[in-house]
Amino acid sequence: MDIQILNMNKPVFSIVVATKDRPAMIKRFLNNLKLSKITERNDTQVIIVDNNSNPIQADATQKICSEYEVMYLFESKKGQSYAINTGIKNATGRYIVFTDDDIEVKDPEWLDKMQSHFKTYPALGYVSGNVKANNLKTDAQKNWEKKGGLSKGDEPIYFSRGFLSKFKFKPWPLAKICAGANSMVLKNVIDEVGGYSLIFNYGSRIIGHGGSLELGYRIIKAGYELYYDPNAVVFHNHPEDKKDIKRKLFYYAVGDTAINMYFFIKYRDFRSLFRAFGGHQAHVLKNIIRRIKGQYPLPINYLFYSLIGSGIGATVFIWKYFTKKLWKITDAHIQ
Repeated sequence: MDIQILNMNKPVFSIVVATKDRPAMIKRFLNNLKLSKITERNDTQVIIVDNNSNPIQADATQKICSEYEVMYLFESKKGQSYAINTGIKNATGRYIVFTDDDIEVKDPEWLDKMQSHFKTYPALGYVSGNVKANNLKTDAQKNWEKKGGLSKGDEPIYFSRGFLSKFKFKPWPLAKICAGANSMVLKNVIDEVGGYSLIFNYGSRIIGHGGSLELGYRIIKAGYELYYDPNAVVFHNHPEDKKDIKRKLFYYAVGDTAINMYFFIKYRDFRSLFRAFGGHQAHVLKNIIRRIKGQYPLPINYLFYSLIGSGIGATVFIWKYFTKKLWKITDAHIQ
């Protein structure tokens, strides 16, 4: 693993970003951090983790990181979780900030807005922020954003211990608050609960969605609270093609049901068993009915992909869990 370190003061924040074969995307990401004055902060460390890019692309990404004076790491193990965990291991900030290479940051107070909640709520272990569309050029992008896109809404959400204790029969609504593209976690909480799951590991061909939900679950299990701040905004470059959005909806649904199956197998969480086999599917069917009534923005042919993914997610996870012996890596989080 190659490491290049520049401007390494003792930071308060460590921003961790995984990338692969996308130097142009990293250049845009870092340029936006510069324009928003984030890279000029003496309290902020930026870590770009290259997840096994080909040599030409890796060299280009490393040069860009050098230009912007941020840390560059190369992780040879394929899978986003490996890359993120490598970033965590090398992070020295009190707060670990997770985002993606296709995100644009425009608010100079982005980090401060999320950090402020840790001061307000002593038991807080996780804060997420809003993810809005950076542009809406195509009908596919507009339809996805109308239904919410990657945003969790315009109202703050506080998962206090009292709120979480009310969920006796329903699973915790992690999808309403966990956001891998815009979140902040205390470093000591990560050290306690571990990093990103190697099972829900984008790029690993196991289950490529659900890592942020799984991390949020473990943070709750460890006794911490979660908070969503709609004013801590980053901007996401949505796929322009409707096929790409349909593919995302399919894999999100696979991941959302697979993660609940995992919670049942791993923690004997019976609330999640219903969500995996029935609850999530009922939610999609409800949206289809709402669409027929003109009350939901996504076309039915989009929702069809969610329904298929929702229908097979738990079964696919069970098959892969046993045939690929996933239990062997269940606890293989960063320590």
